[in-house]
Amino acid sequence: MYFVDVQGTLLSDSDKSLIKGAKELIDFFNQKDIPYIVITNNTKFKSDDFLENLRSKGLDIKDNAYLDPFCVLKEILAPCNIAPFGAIEFKQTMQDLGYTLDYNDPKAILIASGNDFKFEDFALMNELALNGARLIAMHGTSIYKKNGRLYPGVGAITAMIRVSTSVGSIAVGKPSVAFYERALNLIKKQRHGAEFSDITIISDDVKGDLVDAKALNMKTNLVLSGKVSNPKKSGVDLAILDEIYPSVNEILENINAKY
Repeated sequence: MYFVDVQGTLLSDSDKSLIKGAKELIDFFNQKDIPYIVITNNTKFKSDDFLENLRSKGLDIKDNAYLDPFCVLKEILAPCNIAPFGAIEFKQTMQDLGYTLDYNDPKAILIASGNDFKFEDFALMNELALNGARLIAMHGTSIYKKNGRLYPGVGAITAMIRVSTSVGSIAVGKPSVAFYERALNLIKKQRHGAEFSDITIISDDVKGDLVDAKALNMKTNLVLSGKVSNPKKSGVDLAILDEIYPSVNEILENINAKY
């Protein structure tokens, strides 16, 4: 059984095209009835829209086999007044989902991926958090890769606000326990009685996905097609990795050999 990351694992960071073996891996899972969940930290587009985008690229993801932070957020925070920080698309999606933008007296601060954070944004996050707004990270990624550069991720930005205000925070997407538990509940619909120890997670992100997955007793497969090209520079103990592959194409070859 598998949890499969999207960006850098199934899709290229550079142009969002399919990585070699990505389509074939999902097809193989479908043909062999191998339980899987495609997991992503998408924070720009509504879940159904992003899933359809993946399918339009050739990934034949079956129903109830997809999970992103928006799927989990609605269980944590019902529509209310929020102060969202991140890409324009994220803010629009939050409005489409029924939340009201409010940077004066919001119930929660939501931090997502974005390209143009300013110090004024960080100051406002601090002020709103100290005024009682909940601090919510849409995911806990430490590094955000774009155009070949490595930027502080949502988790890193949230940690900065948490340190500067001493206010607690929660994360909605990977690698939060709530997210992984929701993914496990989905996979139990495919295979009754599944546990974390039955899951192999495939991802390009050691810190953002695999460290916490290993803590939950999942098997960890790192692919070198995204954020990490040299595992020794990942900043974590490589002992948490069960396998390292150049890409999902080699994982497919390995799985295929077992069948």
